Amino acid sequence: MSVTTIQPVCFGKPDRRLIGIFHPAAPDAPKKAGVVLCKPFGQESIRAHRMFRVLADRLSRHGHPVLRFDYYGTGDSMGDDQDGCLSGWCDDLLAADNELRSLSGATHTAWTGMRLGASVAMLAAAQAPAHLSRLVLWDPVLDGRPYLEFLRTQHVTALEEAYSLPQRPSPSVLAQDPATYRDEAIGFGISRRLREQIEALDIKTHTWPSRPRSIVVINDPDIAGGDVVNSVCSVDHEQVTLVELRHGTDWTTDTAGTSAIVPSQALAQLVHQVEAIP
Repeated sequence: MSVTTIQPVCFGKPDRRLIGIFHPAAPDAPKKAGVVLCKPFGQESIRAHRMFRVLADRLSRHGHPVLRFDYYGTGDSMGDDQDGCLSGWCDDLLAADNELRSLSGATHTAWTGMRLGASVAMLAAAQAPAHLSRLVLWDPVLDGRPYLEFLRTQHVTALEEAYSLPQRPSPSVLAQDPATYRDEAIGFGISRRLREQIEALDIKTHTWPSRPRSIVVINDPDIAGGDVVNSVCSVDHEQVTLVELRHGTDWTTDTAGTSAIVPSQALAQLVHQVEAIP
């Protein structure tokens, strides 16, 4: 099978330029749906970077043109940490979908998101054009407040374990005040607007987007919030398919340094669900 050369791309409005990597479909593979990859937030994005690169390569070899990109205020795109918000990232995803179709000529697309990136994909789907065929959501965040508290706990743990002069009082003592450590998550800023928009993700009022016609949720019930996702997906909904997949990966840990994490079972399942687009 032919090897394609990935292409860095810059797109979006002049005051909101975004950076992405385009993986053209292998020229000798049957032409299939384009795929936009929606990365997670913060440390989860750092840990999943290699996974997304391998996933994009695998899909492109199967005939799917793929675009992975950085939201505004993240990675190599314009903006600072404090500029990021879910509503803006939804706009970025729609711009990425447009860019992918322009680069590849794809007539229909799928969005594949992980953790908060899956939440962005669900929110943006409300504005999605008719050519969006499938959402593939991996360990999506459906309940915002517990997710933020999980990030806060992980942040405090990272401070406690840091190789630096001991802090007095300790981070764990300071964290007893719920107003502390709300603006950063293990090195990544959380603006007030982003925090409020994540808090608005409420399992009690959760509804699935009316399109696309196919939504696949790949979920590990053992991770933080995973049981909630399972309970929501267990409600009969002809549009939503639940796939349980226990991968045992802690995407927020900093103990592994910059090691690459590519759970093989998860990779295979993601490829399978994109390949199965009706």
